[in-house]
Amino acid sequence: MKLFVLFAFLLAFTGCRREIEGLGAKVTLDQRKLSNDLVVIMVEDHTVPIISYQTWFRVGSVDEHGGSTGMAHLFEHLMFKGTPKFGPRRFFRELEAKGAEVNAFTTRDYTVYFENFVPNLLEKVVDMESDRMANLTLTEETLNTEKLVVLEERRLRAENTPEGKMQEALWALAYRYHPYQFPVIGYAPDLLNLNVEQMTAFYRSHYQPANAALVIVGDFKTDHLWSLIQKYYGPLKNAPRPLRKFAAEPQQEEERQLILRDQVASERFSSAYHVTSAEKDDSFALDVLANILFEGTHSRAYRSIVEEQNLAITISGSAYTPTYPGLFMINAVMKGGVPATRVQTALNELIGEVQENSVTAEEIQRAVRQLTVQMLDSIRTPQGLGQLIGTVHTILGDSRDFSSDLQKYLNVTREDVKRVAQKYLIPNNRSIVTLVPKAGKK
Repeated sequence: MKLFVLFAFLLAFTGCRREIEGLGAKVTLDQRKLSNDLVVIMVEDHTVPIISYQTWFRVGSVDEHGGSTGMAHLFEHLMFKGTPKFGPRRFFRELEAKGAEVNAFTTRDYTVYFENFVPNLLEKVVDMESDRMANLTLTEETLNTEKLVVLEERRLRAENTPEGKMQEALWALAYRYHPYQFPVIGYAPDLLNLNVEQMTAFYRSHYQPANAALVIVGDFKTDHLWSLIQKYYGPLKNAPRPLRKFAAEPQQEEERQLILRDQVASERFSSAYHVTSAEKDDSFALDVLANILFEGTHSRAYRSIVEEQNLAITISGSAYTPTYPGLFMINAVMKGGVPATRVQTALNELIGEVQENSVTAEEIQRAVRQLTVQMLDSIRTPQGLGQLIGTVHTILGDSRDFSSDLQKYLNVTREDVKRVAQKYLIPNNRSIVTLVPKAGKK
């Protein structure tokens, strides 16, 4: 989904300080840069005595290649292993013990480390985060320990669940050249072969000021926070921002299918159509199309396939438009005894209706309203607003280029929805992974 770009409609720009109006309040977004190219985005808001401190690194599984997958996600673990100044688990012992929330997540495009805490912990967080950006301790012992943790995580999430197996297979089926084909968690053989030298080189290249952005939202004084950032981050040395060089995914010319077997009660499938990236205007119409087809019990697919025809237990779909061309993905779980092909046929008919007759103006209005409400709900907390800002900055580079995004949703027409359905949702552009029960299993 491209909900994050709706954030831009709240911005009115005055230099590097931007006024944000919404949720009944006005706050200031202040973006600055240190001499080492670290971008710092600050939103001072005293509504609640909480600060969300987020470090966004422009590194994800897209920065990996075959044979060394899983490095970015592995670093999500290693970054908590300590430095000479702050030893292992100090983030948890010194911050969580005082009520802070400490966590991280990795995607195909970026990795984020965040803390949510009360204001008196601010300088401690700035000190600890700046320290691990430059002085992480990497040893064979810590690397091997975290490999085992990640391998167990992979076993539980990717290898031992139907959804995990299907999603990993779907991305690998849809992408044959672009690194989006690789699972964020990595492949087990690659993880086992990673060594300290590889990880150190990866760290020095990607985990440095020029490849990072700080997003801090909440109860602080901007001038005081900026002085702390200058004090702790200012001395850090940067390196050239790593270039992302990889082959573009060529146009898919024929439908791809893969059948998997597992101990499941009924058939299920995941399908994906190649679509565009976040920066292209087609992403707005694709979001509206996905909402009309799949969002909630009033969606076309749910009403037709689940309620009226009684073919599936669940059906869902979304337009995933990240930094590079993404996927329009559909997932469904069949009723017992119903073959996946029957639901796929019914789904093809629904898509065909849109391609021939489009959707109604009322459906578009409802979709835009739902997309807007979802976005507003997501930014009611410091962490939610920070994640929205960080996503816009990391994926799009500069949210100022997207100040008209809300209007672009409002401008989506019936013809736009029909056009993107005709352009992207065609069989030759589709990959399908079907999971069927193993013989003798119910």
